[in-house]
Amino acid sequence: MIWQRGPDLTTYKAWDNRVFWGQTILSLTGDINNTDKHLSSVSGRFHLLFNGEIYNFRELESGWLKDSLNFISHGGTDSQVLVNLHEVLHLREVPRSLDGMYAYSLLDMKERTISICRDIQGEKSLYVYEDSKLIVISSEIRPILSLVPSIKPDPQILRDYFHTRHFMFFERTLYPGIRQLLPGHIETINVDTMHWSKHCYQELGEWVDPDTMDKYSKSSIDTLTDELESLMESCIKQMIPKQRKYAAVVSGGVDSSLIAHYLVKHGKPDLLVAVNHVGKDRISSDLSGFERVLGNTVNVIDVDVAAYSSEIPRCQQVCGSPLLSHSFVGQSIQSKFVQSAGCRVLFGGEGADELLGGYPCYHNNRSFSDRFSPSPYTIYNDSELEFIGENPMQLQYDLSEAWKRSLKVYENVKDPGERIAQAMMFCDFAWQLPSVGLRGADLMSMMWSVETRSVFIRRPIVKFALNLPVSVKSDATLEASPILRAKPLLKKLFLRYFPTELLQEKQGFAGFPNESAIYLGDISDFLAFDVLKINPQSVTGRVLDKDTIWKLVNIEYFLRRTS
Repeated sequence: MIWQRGPDLTTYKAWDNRVFWGQTILSLTGDINNTDKHLSSVSGRFHLLFNGEIYNFRELESGWLKDSLNFISHGGTDSQVLVNLHEVLHLREVPRSLDGMYAYSLLDMKERTISICRDIQGEKSLYVYEDSKLIVISSEIRPILSLVPSIKPDPQILRDYFHTRHFMFFERTLYPGIRQLLPGHIETINVDTMHWSKHCYQELGEWVDPDTMDKYSKSSIDTLTDELESLMESCIKQMIPKQRKYAAVVSGGVDSSLIAHYLVKHGKPDLLVAVNHVGKDRISSDLSGFERVLGNTVNVIDVDVAAYSSEIPRCQQVCGSPLLSHSFVGQSIQSKFVQSAGCRVLFGGEGADELLGGYPCYHNNRSFSDRFSPSPYTIYNDSELEFIGENPMQLQYDLSEAWKRSLKVYENVKDPGERIAQAMMFCDFAWQLPSVGLRGADLMSMMWSVETRSVFIRRPIVKFALNLPVSVKSDATLEASPILRAKPLLKKLFLRYFPTELLQEKQGFAGFPNESAIYLGDISDFLAFDVLKINPQSVTGRVLDKDTIWKLVNIEYFLRRTS
């Protein structure tokens, strides 16, 4: 169990002398009344462990439970609705009805099975460890490592990191024997036979519909802007906590600014917050223009090299690995500040760039590739370093399969350039975002008992965006204003409420990843050279690029802490 998550309630029990069943709970919906009644179904057949939020749980309750069960609400929680849905729906139909973020384990005492399920967009995670004596299912890797301390990192996975933009995983993890449940999947284990059955309850590509794409292609950008605004407003109103203090990020970007606007309009956020990496963040260093429009003060957290560097080990401990992205550090510092202000929910803008075309690669590089995505976030790169005895074939296979499946999703798109751009965004959203961006938002906030929420990952908005024409997501035409080439639809909505001078080129995440090397000494003394079996001749007399240096620094912090 993870003690940092909440704990508003800690519950655990043993079943049949074979299963330990427990979790700590951060309560955001309803009133749990210091009991775990909301985790058991009315018949007593099903028992739930749940991490996440189901935003449409009240609609599901009225639609499925009110008339078909002798249903008594225990505090009005989404957990109680979720566990009881299994009384009236088939196991694979339940997640298809959910609009939210979730990872859960379900004990069926009648069938003597345990089923695990993960949301289709990959906001929440579940990890599985299995050997001849023990099976562990956990929302984080740390509990598994504490139970099985003999597990050691796989050097090949660390080498794979040098072939991708960020440290990303598919089903594998850094540790042999630990795998993660893929988004949109359910796995069930029979407690008596210990046999697993695996199912994909839904593919993200199923939300792409040729008829809807054709309809949107004939719609004006004003009409699409109106529809996007309607979806964002309805989703955000549903996501605002009713009984808990909450905060919102205002970094000076389009995504967070729009979310803050709607939160101020429909609710009353208790805190607006931003991180300023001193001397590196040209936007968040001065947010006065956004403060005037929002009518609220933005609390800016100044972070220097020392503060950034000292936070790296803590973040790595929570990840159980090197940082998946250097943005994790700022997210942790930000979440700590939010928690200290008494807020339990933090609204961010994760997913907007991948979903609505925020990266230049989507309009700069639309050349066909039949093996890997042209996107720098899901392409396979040759490493500057030479590793003795490395074998990256599994990573190459995973990236290649992700790209093939992404191309297939948009196989009905006739224009080659549009198909490539749509597939790039889909590939990044479906595989890179769950592995990196959403892991950071989840792990770094939950470390401080805060839950991150992003409207751009909501089912209605994802379905809408996946079917949009590429021209309103990433405009490659020469006539397009450079500032509007990325996310033109979202920026058009932004300009309804913010002046043009606040619309600035994407800065990217600053931070001090490479600067943190000053606390590690001379690079020639790094443990990483021996652990990774780096050929010294591939380094001697060369100036390594900044991405390679950060990866070495990131791994070195991890190795020194774990060794």
